[in-house]
Amino acid sequence: MSSDVASASAPGNAGAQFPRAFYAIIRAIDRFTDVTGKLISLTMLFLVVTISYEVVMRYGFGAPTVWVYESSFMANGAAFMLGAAYALLKGAHVRTDIYWENYSERKKGVVDLISYLVFFYPAMITFMLISIDDAWHSYDTGERSQESVWRAIMWPFRATIPLAALLLMIQGVSEVLKCWYQVRFGREFVHREKVEI
Repeated sequence: MSSDVASASAPGNAGAQFPRAFYAIIRAIDRFTDVTGKLISLTMLFLVVTISYEVVMRYGFGAPTVWVYESSFMANGAAFMLGAAYALLKGAHVRTDIYWENYSERKKGVVDLISYLVFFYPAMITFMLISIDDAWHSYDTGERSQESVWRAIMWPFRATIPLAALLLMIQGVSEVLKCWYQVRFGREFVHREKVEI
C-alpha cells in the first residue's frame, strides 16, 4: 500500500460528515491504480533488455533485429498511455502553478471538481469511444504495421488507448471524491508533493 493510500483514512472527526463508503472507494481505487501503475512500469525493463539486445546484436555481431525498433516504440507508447492514471494518482500532471498557488484549498477543490465533471469526463468518454472503434477496426481488418518488415499486429497497441482512458476515468472517480472532500472541509484529502514520474 502506498503512503498516499495509507494516509487517506478519515482525518479527525470528518468521517461523521464524509461518508465512510467514500473513504473505502478512494482507498480501493488508489490501491488499484498504484498496483497497475507499478505493473505497467515493468515495461521499462522490457525496453532495457530488448534495446540492449539490439545494441549487442547490431554492433557486436553485425546482425540487427527486425523487431526491436517496433516493439520498443509500441511498448514505450503503451506504457506512456497506460501510466497516465498512475501519474494522476501521484499528482504528476501539469498544472498552472502561477495561479493555482494563490487559491484557497476550498477554491482549488471547486476548480478541480468542475474541471473533472465538465472537461475531464466528457473528454475521456469521447476519447474512449473513438479509440474503441479504432482498435476494433484494427482487429477486424487484421491491421499490421508498415514501419518495418516485421509488420507487427497493431490492434493490441491500439487497444491501449481506450484502456488508458478507462484507467484514467477509474482514478478520476477517486479524484472527484477527494475534490468533494476538499470543497466540504477546506483542506486536502491527501497532500501530494509535486513529483516527476
